[in-house]
Amino acid sequence: MHPGSRLRDARESLGLTYRDVEQASYNLASGRGRPEFIVRISRLADIENRGVTPSLYKLYSLSAIYHLDPLEVCAWYDVPLAGHFSDSGHLPAP
Repeated sequence: MHPGSRLRDARESLGLTYRDVEQASYNLASGRGRPEFIVRISRLADIENRGVTPSLYKLYSLSAIYHLDPLEVCAWYDVPLAGHFSDSGHLPAP
């Protein structure tokens, strides 16, 4: 199952519509003072149905709105944030 489908399942399990998610993201963006947190309906549809990868800000918003662990959601996109420190230990510092 691709990440967008997992996000759609999470949204639907909470009974949220696209409009609910958009409104919640506006509230989050307002509280954070950054419009990048807004997830517009068209972008949400692209994420869920077209396999578009959300920006870091939108991933944060969706994780918060859906009450998901953002580290887990990143792993769905093959970004292993939990392994960051072990990976950086193998790379020489500049």
